[in-house]
Amino acid sequence: MKLRRVLACCLVSATWLMTFIEVQVWAQEPFRLTPSARFLLGMDTGYLWMSGEMLVPAGGMPDSGSKVDMSSLGLEQGESVSIFLQGAILERHLINLDYLMASPTGLRRTPSSFRFQNRAYAVDTPLETRLDLNWLRVSYGYKILDVSSFWVAPRIGVHHILFRATINGETMDRVSISNTRKLDGIYPVLGFEARYLFPYGVDLNLEMEGVHLITRGFLAMARLGAYWEMHPDIVITLGASTRFVNCVEDNQILNNEWSLNLAGLSAGLLFGF
Repeated sequence: MKLRRVLACCLVSATWLMTFIEVQVWAQEPFRLTPSARFLLGMDTGYLWMSGEMLVPAGGMPDSGSKVDMSSLGLEQGESVSIFLQGAILERHLINLDYLMASPTGLRRTPSSFRFQNRAYAVDTPLETRLDLNWLRVSYGYKILDVSSFWVAPRIGVHHILFRATINGETMDRVSISNTRKLDGIYPVLGFEARYLFPYGVDLNLEMEGVHLITRGFLAMARLGAYWEMHPDIVITLGASTRFVNCVEDNQILNNEWSLNLAGLSAGLLFGF
């Protein structure tokens, strides 16, 4: 009985404290640079699971490259960091910018022979592979539906993806070699954003974007995020996302081609102004 009374007292005290803090927090006015706009700036960290393959010929020469599966190089997961800027201007105009950075590495012996940028790798060659991924996303949206606690905004944007793969191996003479190739692609995209606002500063956000270019490949992205405005100027975020891109470089006789599939979870902090 004493334990029940103690638990009941603790529950009542915690409820009163949370209510008091909530009242105190929401009694404060958020800081704004201008009354006609509201911005959020911050970053998050996360974890990525990846798959895909690369075809990297050297100089467009026949038989100078072969498709390489990333899993065979030990590239299956890694950490990531993203920088975010979100803004609402005159309530209906929305801008979004995020910059994803990741540098996963893999250690593995090759299960089968392949050629990467005109260099041959035999079966059972020990490899250390590093990817440097930089994914910039900029978009503009306009709220066409804004009722009560729900709104929807179609949007247009651009994705710029810079992808560098470095394969370090060992020759038959035990001489260290290094092989690096940088690929990049720019994709104009169409998409939409939908958000549902819950009480106590919590809301749920869904973003989807994509495009298919006949000569340059295609891109698709989806992100589900939860936001908690714990203070008028501080927002905690949790997110789950998936991104897929297929890129063909059409500036050579034989095109460089690569595909990448990313699935990730992240958490971060945004500051309002």
